[in-house]
Amino acid sequence: MTRLTVVIPVRNEREAVPPLFGRFEQVAPELPDGWHLLLVDGMSSDGTPELAEEWSDQLPVRVVRLSENRGLGGALEVGLLEAMAESNVIVTMDGDDSHDPATILSMLAKIEEGADLVIASRFEPGGEEIGVAGHRKVLSHAASGLLRKLFPVGAAKDYSSGFRAYRTEALERVADSHGRLVEESGFSCMMELLLKLRSVGADVREVPLVLRYDLKPTESKMDIGHTVGRYLVVIGRNLPSAGRRLARPRE
Repeated sequence: MTRLTVVIPVRNEREAVPPLFGRFEQVAPELPDGWHLLLVDGMSSDGTPELAEEWSDQLPVRVVRLSENRGLGGALEVGLLEAMAESNVIVTMDGDDSHDPATILSMLAKIEEGADLVIASRFEPGGEEIGVAGHRKVLSHAASGLLRKLFPVGAAKDYSSGFRAYRTEALERVADSHGRLVEESGFSCMMELLLKLRSVGADVREVPLVLRYDLKPTESKMDIGHTVGRYLVVIGRNLPSAGRRLARPRE
């Protein structure tokens, strides 16, 4: 039986909560029984956690308030560790309303087929980017192209997407092998975790993602220069395994 937790790291996303949660209300009847939302709040100053908790009568939502802003990576690790204790499937997604919760249904179908990780990918046939600035598109496409060549991971083409479904057992293998799930604090954490899953032989697949930046009500929090720098650090750390498809461990 699928026990699902949806982890959403947030910071100052008050405007995005009502439309995003409204989409969850629409898809909720099709999600597994007992599923719930876990928001990890990185010290929002705009009332995001309070507004999210006001939805608790309509949705199974719980908020974890961090005592300091640990960045996306820190919030992601807190959410994953909380969810691993109670669920066998964990979905992570952005809290800015650019990800459609309905996509979770196709992700869960891939998990049921045996995938350890399913990425909602802009680069999968049927995927699309709406409202993304040109320079951001160039950067993400170039980075993903380079990473596919250096570090092939199953069917993965989108190495930076934060909209993912994880089998908890695969994350446990990462924790056993690496100690920490996530060490990067910024947006490079998504690539870091993917490469850690690669190192333990995770079965990685993709479904199409229609990324709706036109629905995003807040400015991006990404510092592109810092993110590129941290990507290079993570790439350097993993260069010894570059170019090789790592075999999946025997069960």
